[in-house]
Formats: sequence, C-alpha cells, structure tokens
Amino acid sequence: MIKIVKACVILHNFVRDRDGFIVDDTTSITGLEDLPQDANIRGGMTANTIRNTLCKCFMTNAGNVPWQMSRI
Repeated sequence: MIKIVKACVILHNFVRDRDGFIVDDTTSITGLEDLPQDANIRGGMTANTIRNTLCKCFMTNAGNVPWQMSRI
C-alpha cells in the first residue's frame, strides 16, 4: 500500500513539474454543488420525521408505559 501511495505522489509531482502548477486549479472544483439546507439536518429529514412521530406516540396514553415519566 505504501508503494502505491509513493508512486501516486511521484506521478503527481512529475505531472505538476511537466504541466506547471496553477493555483486557480487547486481552489475550485467543477461539478460540486452546495447541498440544500434541509440536507444539513443531523440524521436527515426522514429520520427526524420518524423520531418525531414516535415521540408523539410515546407521549400519548396509547403509547406510553406507566414508569416512563419517572425514568426521565
């Protein structure tokens, strides 16, 4: 594995020396887009929706157990 990494670094440096080093090429990546704001929610929207549904269920008489409030 180390030999592969070393070979990649050597090849990278060779191409960089041959073609030149352009700073602008290293500061932008074509094709990547910002994620929508909703995607930044930890766990994702689906997981949060399921969590909230279960929470509502467990807080009703149909979904709770007698001891749950004393354990919080």
